[in-house]
Amino acid sequence: MEKRIVMVAMMVAGCMAAAVPPVKKGPLIDGPVQTVAKNGSGKSVRVAPSKKPASARKIPATAPRVPYRGAIAVDAATGRVLFADNERTTGYPASCTKLMTFLLVLEDVRAGKYKLSDRATASAYAASMEPSKVDIRPGQSMTIKDLLYALMLKSANDGAIVLAEHAAKAWSGGKATPEETAEDLVAAFVARMNRRAQELGMASTRYASPNGLPPPRGSKRGFDVSTAQDLATLGRVLVAMPEALAYTSRASCTVTGGGGQPVSFQNHNYFVPRNRDPQRLATPIPGCDGLKTGYTAASGSSIVLTAQRGGRRVIAVVLGSAGRHEREAAAGRILRDALDAVSVW
Repeated sequence: MEKRIVMVAMMVAGCMAAAVPPVKKGPLIDGPVQTVAKNGSGKSVRVAPSKKPASARKIPATAPRVPYRGAIAVDAATGRVLFADNERTTGYPASCTKLMTFLLVLEDVRAGKYKLSDRATASAYAASMEPSKVDIRPGQSMTIKDLLYALMLKSANDGAIVLAEHAAKAWSGGKATPEETAEDLVAAFVARMNRRAQELGMASTRYASPNGLPPPRGSKRGFDVSTAQDLATLGRVLVAMPEALAYTSRASCTVTGGGGQPVSFQNHNYFVPRNRDPQRLATPIPGCDGLKTGYTAASGSSIVLTAQRGGRRVIAVVLGSAGRHEREAAAGRILRDALDAVSVW
C-alpha cells in the first residue's frame, strides 16, 4: 500500500526551541505512518515503518482498513496539509455524508429560502429510514433548527430525509406536483449535493443519499463515495460558518420531537469537551467543536474533526477505519499532532 507522508509535528524532549522545517511531502513508502521531527541536536528522527503482509495489498477496494482507508489533517484557514496518508483513497463516508446536507440547509437559510423556525413535515418515506432516528412519524413536523440538531448530534437518518424533501420543495418554489414522490424530492436534493461538491472541488465525491445509509437490497442506487481529502475540503467550508459550529459543538441537546414531546440525545463525537464516551475510547480534546462521525458495516468508522487552539483551527479526517477503536485512536492522535503543528509554525 502506498503511503504519502507530509508532516506530523511531534517534538522529542528538549527540542521545543528548535525551528520546525517547512512542510515537505515524504517518499512513497509501505507501512504505518512515519513520524518525522527534529531532535535536540537538529538531526532528523524517523520512526521506521514495519513491513505489512502481502495479503494487506489484496483488500477489497471498498473494505474498511486498519487503521483506516485514508486520513488527512489541514490548517482550516489556509488549507495547508499537516498530515496525509492515502488521503485520495475513496471510501464510503456513511453518516459523514450528512455534512453536505447540513451545508446545503445552512446555505438555504442564509439565502432566505426558509427559516430555522419553519416546520418540515415527514413523509412515510422519511419515517421508514433505519436508525439512527429521531422517530418522526408520517405527517408530523419539526422545526428546521431542531432537525439540524438531530442531524448533527443524533445523526438522524429520518431527519436528513425530512430536511432534503423540505429543501427540494423550497427550491421548486413550493410547486411540487402531486405526482412528485418523496423519492423524487430526495433525488433532486442529492443532485444539488453533487453539484455543490463539484463547485467545491470535491472531485472524487459522489453522493447517492442525504444520510449516508447503504442502498437497500435490490436497489440500483449506489453508495455515497468520498475521500479524506474531499471531506476536509467540505469541513473547511463548514467551519467558516459560525452557525455550523453552534450545532456541532454541543455535547448534548433536547429538542421538540414530531409529536410535541421533548427528545434528548448525546453527540456521537466524543472528542467534544463535556461529552463522555461510554466505551472510553475517545478522550475530549480542548477546543474540539465538531464535526461528524459515521459508521455502517460496509463503510467502517469515519470521523471529521475540527478544533481550535490559540486562534488557529485545524481539521482532521479519518475515513474507513475497521472499527471505532481504531478510528478514535488514529483521529485523536492526528488531531492533537495537527494542533501541535500549527501552534509552532
